[in-house]
Amino acid sequence: MMTNDKIAKLQLVLCELKLEQRHVNTDMAKLLKSGKTVDFFQAKRLNAQKSSLAKKISHVQANIDPNIIA
Repeated sequence: MMTNDKIAKLQLVLCELKLEQRHVNTDMAKLLKSGKTVDFFQAKRLNAQKSSLAKKISHVQANIDPNIIA
C-alpha cells in the first residue's frame, strides 16, 4: 500500500511532466507555424522529447492508479 506522501510526490512529478509536455507541444507548434523550412534536427529532438515524456507520464500514472481487475 502506498502512503499519502508517496502519492503526493508522484502527483507532483506527474504535474511537472505534463507541464514540460505542454512546453514541447507549444515549441513544436511554433516550429510548424513559422512558415519557414523546418529544421530536421530540431524537429527530431522535439519529437524524441515528446515520446520520452509520454512514456514517463504513462509510467507515473500507472504507479498512481494501479490496474484493478474486477
